Amino acid sequence: MLQLLGHIGEVLLVIALFATFYVFYFSMESAHIKEKYLVSMALFFILLDVGSEILRDIGFSSSVLSIAGSLGEFVGSILIFMILLMIKKGRVRIKLDFSRPVNSETELDITPGLFLLEIGKDEFICKLSKGRKSLIISRKREGYWRSLGCDAPVIWLSKVEGDNIIHPRRLEYLNHVIVQFMHEKGEKFVFLDGVEYLIIENGFGSVFKFLTSLKDYSLMNNTMIIVEVDEKTLKKEERAFLEREFRNVTL
Repeated sequence: MLQLLGHIGEVLLVIALFATFYVFYFSMESAHIKEKYLVSMALFFILLDVGSEILRDIGFSSSVLSIAGSLGEFVGSILIFMILLMIKKGRVRIKLDFSRPVNSETELDITPGLFLLEIGKDEFICKLSKGRKSLIISRKREGYWRSLGCDAPVIWLSKVEGDNIIHPRRLEYLNHVIVQFMHEKGEKFVFLDGVEYLIIENGFGSVFKFLTSLKDYSLMNNTMIIVEVDEKTLKKEERAFLEREFRNVTL
C-alpha cells in the first residue's frame, strides 16, 4: 500500500511540476523567450535523467534518484515534443527570387533609411517599387498588390502555413529575410505594413527594436524602408517613440 502511494505521489509530483512549467511558458509574451525557455528546460531534465543514472551506476541508490530519473525522462520527453511542434509551426518557406533583373526605369527617387507613412498610400508604394529591387511585407495578399500594378515580391504576414508567408511572431526571421534582401547590389526598396498586427503579437518594445535594427541596416545598404503606421491604433507614448526615431515620408 505504501509503495502504491509512493508511486502515486511521484506521478502527482511530475504532473504538478509540468503544470508549473506550462503556466510559466504561456505567461511569456515573446516567442523567442519561449523557445529559449523550452530548450533550457529540456536540457535540464535530460541532464537530470543522465545524472541520476550515472549516480545509480556508481553505487548510489535512493528514492530521490529514482524520482529524479523519472522526472527527467517524462518531462524531458514532453518538452522535446513541444519544441518539435514549435519548430514545425514556425517553419517558413520563402521562394522569392530577390536577385531577378530589373529592366524598367524608376519613377521616383528614394533616400536610404527607414521612414513612416500614413495608411492608404498603396499606389504611391507601387511607384516607389517600380524599376528597382523591391520587397513588400504586408497583411494584404499578393493578388492585391498585383491588381495595383506592383510586380515586387510579396511576403504575407499571417499565422497560416504556406509559401512566402511569415508568422507575425517570427520577428527575428523576418529581420533576417529583409537584411538578406538588403545585401543585394544596387538601390533597394522595402515596404512594410501590418505594424499594429506585429505589435499585438510581439509587444511594442520588440517591434520598436526590430524597426531600429532595420533602420541601421538600411543606411548601410542603400535601402529605403517605408513602414505604414495607423497612428490612431497606437498609444501616445508609442507614437512619440516612433516619431523621435523615424521621419515621416514627404509626398
